[in-house]
Amino acid sequence: METLSLSQLTTFIRRVFALNLPEPVWITAELAQVSEARGHTWLTLVEKSDANDSIVAQMEAVIWSGGRKKLRKSHGAGLIKGLLQEGMSVRLRVTASFHERYGLKLVVEDVDPAHTIGALEQRRQATLTALNSDGLLDRNAARPLPPVIQRLAVISSETAAGLADFQRQLRDNPYGYVYRQEVYPAAMQGAQTTEEILTRLRQIKRRASEYDAIVIVRGGGGKTDLAAFDDELLCRAVADGPLPVLAGIGHEIDDTVLDRVVHRSLKTPTAVAAYLVDRSLRAEMRVLQIGRTLDGRVRQILQEERDRLERTLRLAYQSGQRSLNTAHLRTGALEERLHSLTASNLATAREKLDTNERLLTALRPETTLARGYALLVQEGKLVTTAKSLKTGDVEVRLQDGKAKLRKD
Repeated sequence: METLSLSQLTTFIRRVFALNLPEPVWITAELAQVSEARGHTWLTLVEKSDANDSIVAQMEAVIWSGGRKKLRKSHGAGLIKGLLQEGMSVRLRVTASFHERYGLKLVVEDVDPAHTIGALEQRRQATLTALNSDGLLDRNAARPLPPVIQRLAVISSETAAGLADFQRQLRDNPYGYVYRQEVYPAAMQGAQTTEEILTRLRQIKRRASEYDAIVIVRGGGGKTDLAAFDDELLCRAVADGPLPVLAGIGHEIDDTVLDRVVHRSLKTPTAVAAYLVDRSLRAEMRVLQIGRTLDGRVRQILQEERDRLERTLRLAYQSGQRSLNTAHLRTGALEERLHSLTASNLATAREKLDTNERLLTALRPETTLARGYALLVQEGKLVTTAKSLKTGDVEVRLQDGKAKLRKD
């Protein structure tokens, strides 16, 4: 049996690949790892078992810097950046390349965005179905949102233009409203997005009483840039969280699953800020309207009470006048009756007095003596019976004088 050197074997293998795979082929795989070095993009491609998610195949691939420039030109730099994210399902046009020293690798010549977008849509629909079956699609929307939202927990990338736009819009609002914001930094795209946002949500949950709402904002991007916002774990955490969530993740056309589960989704960070300012303005207008209504009602009540008091005073005055008139009439009648009774009593008294005077005159001794009678007085006492008359001098009193008699 012939013995080959290592270089002879590797040369033979390279020729086998060259003869049997002379043309590029399309393959599907999942991006397990993505890294960049010296302008080249290095990929670790894997295929996982449907049964237990274990890796059944793995291979290294590379996009040379020149090839990357071509991909960006043909598909757009943003799309390529979004496609080449860890965890993405991709369809790649590759050439098998074997090097005697560095071994086998795949050289990527093209990508199929439609495949990745289709896979993302399938995952999105699966996530929506799962959330809907658990009643989570409308749970966050049911959480009460304060009329005035001023205490905000903001999840965003500190370098994101969308965050700066959001903060500027709030700061420069024309009404002078003040908003307290605490930024929780997190990646807004890429493999770390889901885990970092979940970490921030857990931190905010522990301080939920300090905030009115959570705001998640990021700048614009393509469909693949938003893949993390279709993640089931992330969307469950948002839907079932303790605070209402407002989202402005920078897309104009496509909705993510996150948009479906938050309390309110707006297209851009600026739109979220405008919504908050408008809500504050509407709350202020309601307060002012309530104030005007209360002022009008108080004035109405005061006027009604003033009118009622005036009616009461008028009725009291009229009642008093009637009472005074009645009393006056009664007083006049009593006075007249008293005068009549007094006159009658005086006449009766005068008549009695005259009668008594006549009786007294008739009963006076002088009157009796004038009628021919005489009075006998003995020892200074009037003699009224013969038995009481004693022996001795007796004074006889007559109408025209006195005379003395003696009884023997």
